[in-house]
Amino acid sequence: MKLNQNAKSMIAIMALVGAIILALNAVVAPNSGRDMISWSIGLLALAILFWIWIRREALVERGADPAAAAEDAAAEAEALAKRREVRRESEPADSGEADDLTKIKGIAAGYQRILNEAGIHSYSALASVSADDLRAIFRGAGRAAPAGLETLPRQAAYAAKGDWDGLRAFQDSF
Repeated sequence: MKLNQNAKSMIAIMALVGAIILALNAVVAPNSGRDMISWSIGLLALAILFWIWIRREALVERGADPAAAAEDAAAEAEALAKRREVRRESEPADSGEADDLTKIKGIAAGYQRILNEAGIHSYSALASVSADDLRAIFRGAGRAAPAGLETLPRQAAYAAKGDWDGLRAFQDSF
């Protein structure tokens, strides 16, 4: 699981607060049976306020400009759409049925559907797509990229040549 910097800092602060609560409980009330709930809630609230303060400072330092970030994202999406159009225009029309892309290790039926919607119906088409383009296709579909994404074009190249033994050997290597 990948955590962003916000989540990491929040986890670190919560761990620190937990350690402080345990230490206070051991020092203040080792055998007295006094309830440390009020201390716990107060320290937790203090940790949350500290985290919010840290986040605010980080945003000010970074000089985050939402409009510039939106423009960058729009430009990236437009460039991706143009690359897709060029790729679709340069591919010859399918003569016959589409290949079964699920024979490629890492591509399940759902991933095949996403690839088909992106215009990738054959092993040769999949072999000609870069890993970055594949990552963008899955991101655009709102799905995580399959495991071993970088190997998909090479596996597809074996399948496009009909080298099933080579494909199996390559799949067994990872």
